[in-house]
Amino acid sequence: MVEPVLIIQFIHSRKYTPMTAAELADHFGITDQEYRDFCKLLQDLEFQGEIVKIKRKQYANPKKVNLLVGTMDCNPRGFGFVVPVKKGEGKDVFVSEENMGSAMHGDIVVVRLPELAQIPKRYKKRRGDSGQIVNVLKHVNPVIVGTFEKTKRLGYVVPDDAHLFRDVYVTEDDTKGAKPGDKVVVKIIEWPSRHLNPEGEITEILGKEGDPKVDLHSILYQFKLPQTFHKKVLNEADKIPHEIPGEEIKSRFDLRKKLIITIDPEDAKDFDDAVSLEKDAQGNWQLGVHIADVTYYVKQDTTIDKEALFRGTSVYLPGKVIPMLPEALSNNLCSLREREDRLTKSVFVTLDSEGNILKSVIKHSIINVTKRLTYKQATAIINNEPVENIPEEVKDVLGKMAQVAQILFKNRMDRGAIELDLPEVSLKLDAEGNIENVEKEERDVSHQLIEEYMLLANEMVATFMHENNLPLVSRAHPEPDEEDMFEFADFVRGLENVRVDPFKIHQLQKLLQEIRGKPEAYTVNLVLLKSMKQAIYSATESGHFALALEHYAHFTSPIRRYPDLIVHRVLDQHFSGELLLPVVQKTWETCLPEWAAHCSVTERRAEEAEREITKLKLLRFFENRVGATFEGVITGVQEYGFFVQINEYLLEGLVHIRTLEDDIYEISKKNMALVGSRRKKIFRIGDVVKVKIYKIDFLKREIDFILCGNKERDTR
Repeated sequence: MVEPVLIIQFIHSRKYTPMTAAELADHFGITDQEYRDFCKLLQDLEFQGEIVKIKRKQYANPKKVNLLVGTMDCNPRGFGFVVPVKKGEGKDVFVSEENMGSAMHGDIVVVRLPELAQIPKRYKKRRGDSGQIVNVLKHVNPVIVGTFEKTKRLGYVVPDDAHLFRDVYVTEDDTKGAKPGDKVVVKIIEWPSRHLNPEGEITEILGKEGDPKVDLHSILYQFKLPQTFHKKVLNEADKIPHEIPGEEIKSRFDLRKKLIITIDPEDAKDFDDAVSLEKDAQGNWQLGVHIADVTYYVKQDTTIDKEALFRGTSVYLPGKVIPMLPEALSNNLCSLREREDRLTKSVFVTLDSEGNILKSVIKHSIINVTKRLTYKQATAIINNEPVENIPEEVKDVLGKMAQVAQILFKNRMDRGAIELDLPEVSLKLDAEGNIENVEKEERDVSHQLIEEYMLLANEMVATFMHENNLPLVSRAHPEPDEEDMFEFADFVRGLENVRVDPFKIHQLQKLLQEIRGKPEAYTVNLVLLKSMKQAIYSATESGHFALALEHYAHFTSPIRRYPDLIVHRVLDQHFSGELLLPVVQKTWETCLPEWAAHCSVTERRAEEAEREITKLKLLRFFENRVGATFEGVITGVQEYGFFVQINEYLLEGLVHIRTLEDDIYEISKKNMALVGSRRKKIFRIGDVVKVKIYKIDFLKREIDFILCGNKERDTR
């Protein structure tokens, strides 16, 4: 079979004229037996944006025919952007609703690039070109979850995902008995055209809109999350022996008599990391990070391994965990449970009193966790608060661990890392799935301890793999674009009246420290986060901008992240010598780019699903509290109103400008505020206000507030 690079070079050459698959096969001498695989290769290259199919089913260089392959990212208001699948292809391409064709959110599409002059003015600054969808290579929404509604003549499903802004029409024969208000799954049978909505048939009725269990199922369907393990996976997991062979124990570094602890959330069941700390003969710190040796149990290309790759990550939703591995592994064999022998990979780092790294080593090991602590217990112990049933030796080492963690944190800041302060909420649910309690999770001293130790272990492993030229899925965080960072600096200057050079990290650190605890702190941290690029998994890039590290990879969570499992597997092959085999090296070279991209997608999917169900649960929580008053902070200002976040619940809603009846308000972009034309009353980001819940829209998953009172500012 011909190498993909030769096909690309040929089609991109100057003398090439468009050819069909059959003509290309003749050119490259493809046999009849190879033809099907050759056509699949052409399709893969098209999905990668390297080539494109035009009229008469001929293949061409996308640039020569003014086309681009990308992913459709739709806005709920009806327009969208095509995000190029190929790196370095420029900015996203604006597409108006009338030029969307049959494309829907998430689809892989081919877009034609017309002149820049055709872009609506309001989008020119944000994006590069505008275009028209000419082909959909892959529809990614064959089924959609939504709410069934009905008029006298027509049934339709309103998608839960606001990015799917077209309702799906359903004939009477295809409703499966659904009633208005039912949450349903609808299968698309006719894709949308320029002027028509998609048509579909209902395949499943999940239940009534508003039922907490139905909410959860709808999120699982919306984000295409797996709900159960196949029997083959479970059977394979059940057959794994629980007893550790004596030969395996002898081959490992035995740490079972060492003082080792775990620190995790109170409701955690999968413990994949443990820590230890002691001083060596020279008085240096010997810090140990011990990670579950999942690859001992999950062998490459087994049914369990393939399923883990497909899932990419565990998904943690309020009241439900969708694990990457079956519970027999994630909650038992691989979980570092207290007082049980467990196989691990240990990273030992020797540090001097100032936290300088003297040396590090990675070893296959076996441990027996001395004590399992929750974050609350660990924090209380470190703060010298009374905690029952904790041995003194554990309390003593925990205090020392906290001291070392503070030194590591200081060193990380000194080298130029950026530490964002973005608290989250934890929802405690009852048996029915309703919210019992909402806790605002703050990053306390015990969280910092574990974070610093895990960051250090990840750095040491990535550095080791780089120095030994091993295949690596790195955790890459590219440097931000200049334009985005300058926009952040403008934002800060307008909000705080402070000039910041966004490329002098210590100035950013100083800014974040000075606003800590202020009402506008969350917004500033969030805007800075959005100004930076998203961290991804990469088979080529290794630098991490926010951590100020040249080499960084995920190693510490192989129970719940597949990239960590990959790193563990490469280390196994390196230490065994298997990695020296050319066929093994070739396999990694071929697979890693695809696996890294896939894991980046599954990670984003998990994060989006968690945010969506958390927001939906919070809206349900407030459903019977319409009219209630809360204190919040203005987090954003637009022409149509301002956004307020309720402090206690981190829930954001809109105060629409039409509800501000005491004056006529206009936006002041310079001050990032709404300013009254007569009284000069001002509503500005960071202002603390009191709002009343006015309306909750569950279809759009939005909440509207009306103003009750605020601390007024005067611009005169």
